[in-house]
Amino acid sequence: MAALPRTWRLFRDGEADAATNMARDRALFDELEQVEESEGAPLPALRLYGWRPWAVSLGKHQDPARSIDLPALEQRGYDWVLRPTGGRAVLHAEEITYAFAAPLSGPFGDGLSSTHRGIAGALARFYRKLGLPVTLTRPAPPTDLDPRSPAPCFIAPGLAELETGGRKLAGSAQRRGRRAFLQHGSLPLGRAHLELADLLPVDPLRRERLREALDAGAVALGELLPELPDRAALETMLADAFAAEFAIRWREVRWPT
Repeated sequence: MAALPRTWRLFRDGEADAATNMARDRALFDELEQVEESEGAPLPALRLYGWRPWAVSLGKHQDPARSIDLPALEQRGYDWVLRPTGGRAVLHAEEITYAFAAPLSGPFGDGLSSTHRGIAGALARFYRKLGLPVTLTRPAPPTDLDPRSPAPCFIAPGLAELETGGRKLAGSAQRRGRRAFLQHGSLPLGRAHLELADLLPVDPLRRERLREALDAGAVALGELLPELPDRAALETMLADAFAAEFAIRWREVRWPT
């Protein structure tokens, strides 16, 4: 198992449109996936960012025509994009989004479960620093794994989920290649993610049930804390949690313009 450098890259990119955000994340993955072992160990990268305008991202296997109500999205002035990772629909609104790309070596050399659990460990440190009791759970037995389903990510089963009080704190999706992986995560700060139910191509009864399931199954930081720290402080805490979990330090870099 190859060792990784102990200094990794940190991007704090602020807000960007959906196409830009996904292009940057795809570039991080492609960079690591294409590096030959003889060229030396590439640097893992954590990217923290937001979305302007708000947008729905769909898993790479989803069909937009079946997975999203495009006229409803346009009416609200929201965007949409296909992620390079799997999973299902996420409304990126009041949240911190992270993208983490790393080689399949070092702490990530033991398979899919180890990558999910390692990142979940970093997220658990972040939430516990905020005073929240969190548990790492196994996913519920899946009832519908059709990737074309419009079911939201926050009520679909996943690996290494973090919960508090039985409600999911973050949604995640991953893509794995031969040499590297990319994981996306959505950490809601407010309740805007519930609006996703209004953006899915389902009948009114199913829409109401999805909204109720989202409300019951997921929770935002703003609902749990008496006072929510500002975004910059939360991003710093999240980066620090990753650094502590993997015993590394960050080299903060800017995206090339």
